[in-house]
Amino acid sequence: MKDSCCEIDDNACCDSKVSEDTAICKECGSKWKPVNRITLKSLVKEPTLEAIGNPDGFYFCETPDCGVVYFNNEQQVYLHKDDVKARVGIKETENPVPVCYCFGWTQEKIFEQIKQSGFSTAVREIGAKVKAGECTCDIKNPSGRCCIGNVNKVVKRGKELYRVS
Repeated sequence: MKDSCCEIDDNACCDSKVSEDTAICKECGSKWKPVNRITLKSLVKEPTLEAIGNPDGFYFCETPDCGVVYFNNEQQVYLHKDDVKARVGIKETENPVPVCYCFGWTQEKIFEQIKQSGFSTAVREIGAKVKAGECTCDIKNPSGRCCIGNVNKVVKRGKELYRVS
């Protein structure tokens, strides 16, 4: 594991630990990274959280069309969107699609900025707040990780969509 230190350029924030460990989601067959227990405890609905007991050893599945959000192959536990309190942006197809959970950025808000002005202030605004220590990605973002990488992808997609260079 390495320490992250709110470095926007490295897609890290919130002093969360990023593990190199991976596991394969048995539903989609893709390899994913672990999620911290604080993320599970913050975002999994209470009855489900109580039922699983131990929130350690879970992984976040980022495959957009996979029904699984969190999984633990050892415990044979597979949690889906309806087990989670927040909308899981990577798995959403209907608006609003959350991109930044700490500061309320959605795909639509970013696209609208680009459509109106040719650019988005999302990365700059989020970056300033992260540097000020205001992010809580580990408890608000279903992945438990910083959103900057996803925000950059949405900005790029918006610029392509609206043909902005």
